[in-house]
Amino acid sequence: MVALTRYYLALLGHSQRYIPAVLAYLALASILYSDPRSPVLPLYGVSGGGMIVVSCWLTIALLDIEDPVQRLVTLSHARQWRRMVGGAVITVFCSVLALTLVTETWSMIRILKFQPGALGIGFVTHLACGLLGIAIALPCSRLLVNRIGWTVIAATVTLVVVILAKIPLIHPLLQALTSSRPLTGVLILGVTTSIAALVASFLAVSSVVRRRA
Repeated sequence: MVALTRYYLALLGHSQRYIPAVLAYLALASILYSDPRSPVLPLYGVSGGGMIVVSCWLTIALLDIEDPVQRLVTLSHARQWRRMVGGAVITVFCSVLALTLVTETWSMIRILKFQPGALGIGFVTHLACGLLGIAIALPCSRLLVNRIGWTVIAATVTLVVVILAKIPLIHPLLQALTSSRPLTGVLILGVTTSIAALVASFLAVSSVVRRRA
């Protein structure tokens, strides 16, 4: 799995498909955390929503790089579809973790205050959002959808519904952060549902891809 993750990291890096999403996210973060007087938790809610989009983009970009022949070669080394898809998930999660650390560090520098509680909430929020973005992207990627146009439509519609609709996924957490509501319950809900969504998406996509092969 380590070798597969390193391969995917190199593949994503050489493709440069990560650049638009990462630059857009960094631009968003630089604007959000530019005012030292701004309360940090509402800003985490906004950048957390951005993290969903970035992780979804990175997952689709990574899984769409290989053509069917290259994917079969990768599968021959991975030996299992679940291991192959899992390697892609871990790769994107590493990217999410790196972006989360950058966000936390930048916010701490700009706000000029060390707030362990707020930093912890922001850290967990961004990781949960990243996991949910990966879960959304897996069934929209080239593994199941052959045409990029349908991929874009499916991913966009799902992202809009998940982020904006009042369904018990990540929306209650983002809304609580931006409106200064109590966070404990919605934070646990956000983390739990994000992990559950990723596990369900991973198992479903791996199963469908294996049957198609």
